[in-house]
Amino acid sequence: MTLPKLVKDYIDKLKGLRELGKDPFKIKKFDRTANADEIVKKFSNLNPGDETDFNVRIAGRLMSKRKHGGVIFADLKDSSGRIQLVFRKDFTNEFKELKLVERGDILGVDGFVIKTRRGEVSVLVKEWTVLSKILRPLPDKWHGLEDIETRYRQRYLDFIMNEESRETFFLINKVIHLIRNYLNDNGFIEVYTPILQPVYGGAFARPFETYHHFLEEKMYLRIAPELYLKRLLVGGFEKVYEFAPCFRNEDVDPLHNPEFIQLEFYWAYIELSQLMDFLEKMFEEVVLKATGKTEIEYQGKIVNFKRPWKKMRMVDAIKEFGGIDVEKMSDDELFNHAKELGIEEERRGEIIEKLFDYYAKDKIVNPTFITHFPVDISPLAKKADGYADRMELYIAGMEVANGFSELNNPIEQYMRFKEEEELRKRSDKKGLETMPMDKDYIRALEYAMPPASGVGIGLGRLFMILGNKRTLREVIAFPTLAKEPDFEVIPEIYPEVLEWYGRTER
Repeated sequence: MTLPKLVKDYIDKLKGLRELGKDPFKIKKFDRTANADEIVKKFSNLNPGDETDFNVRIAGRLMSKRKHGGVIFADLKDSSGRIQLVFRKDFTNEFKELKLVERGDILGVDGFVIKTRRGEVSVLVKEWTVLSKILRPLPDKWHGLEDIETRYRQRYLDFIMNEESRETFFLINKVIHLIRNYLNDNGFIEVYTPILQPVYGGAFARPFETYHHFLEEKMYLRIAPELYLKRLLVGGFEKVYEFAPCFRNEDVDPLHNPEFIQLEFYWAYIELSQLMDFLEKMFEEVVLKATGKTEIEYQGKIVNFKRPWKKMRMVDAIKEFGGIDVEKMSDDELFNHAKELGIEEERRGEIIEKLFDYYAKDKIVNPTFITHFPVDISPLAKKADGYADRMELYIAGMEVANGFSELNNPIEQYMRFKEEEELRKRSDKKGLETMPMDKDYIRALEYAMPPASGVGIGLGRLFMILGNKRTLREVIAFPTLAKEPDFEVIPEIYPEVLEWYGRTER
């Protein structure tokens, strides 16, 4: 059956409801007294065949409808779960008009709780109302929605058909609340910093550009909130955090989306080792409360969040997994070895980082702190033992967090920014992955920022791991996609519906 023919059937049923004075699109509310899950749990002890006088009003989407003689059985789904509806010819008002009700309609019902002879808690419906009419057919009820392109582009349809997709976002909501509560309980305050920024910074990334017409200035969507959060440390705040929407004009792949949420928090008067200890405790508690365990399965591997976590210098990880000692290699040796692997970068630190990615990253399963980063790729971190006092947290082969002892010397910070500017001038990348000079941030440091440590956590990757998802798109409600080809909506397929809702009815 073609789509227009199915749509015509749905339009005809909408017309039938309108003729009965039951236009679903004119209904403003429906007072519910319970949800599906509450009813099923509360009355699970009923015996098969029992009927109660307990009245309930529930609403949700009709997911199936099947007729057996003078009885119609249907499945209603709301945000809590599913429950069976029973429409009985000798009990349900306007039983014949149920022919106008279609799978996918939003239905409100008033009835009594029963348990069918087959032992299923149900609602025996007395009154029913179509609260919203479906005008396009849902996918096949047995196969759900499996097409990847449709799942991501029409995410609302994915959530209707695939319970697992919806459950993922309930888990995400739970994890966010657990993290927020943990930080609040430890004395942090939540803040909000500018998304539109005159100077982007805090990471190596290409920004999205925009224009402020009133100020007549080019501005950037932030790539990170870091430099503003550290301005707050200067201002006397000692523990701050932000769940920050960030935007990076980069590739779209399983681990990257141009728009994402990053958690960053900064803590005055502590060193990096204390920050790592805090992260271990926070992650362990959040994972335990969110999933009920500290060992979870991710893509066939067991990830153990139980403390303590392993710590490795980046060069030691390369040596362990790749068998080469980069500390003993000259620049020429290092660059030549990298070139043989297809790695071509301008800075020694970038090559070391790429070698870590090549040899070690994918082999890390349990949470592991990789420490002692090259200074030349860490312009915002303090130095320690000839390296940047910086760490990245890797879990299941993915970078999940990046933190360091914050550089608070305005003179050295100025020199680091100048080095980035020089690199930009001679780089073919034209500054797209270098950090621009931010003079206001330098000025802020000139008023003295206390010693501090901070971290940025890629929440999307954490959600992937906890939800056992292979791609970020599964944990972003509406991921970035290429523009969709033009398509027709119902008023274009059947223009007569425009007459039904003309100006006289508005």
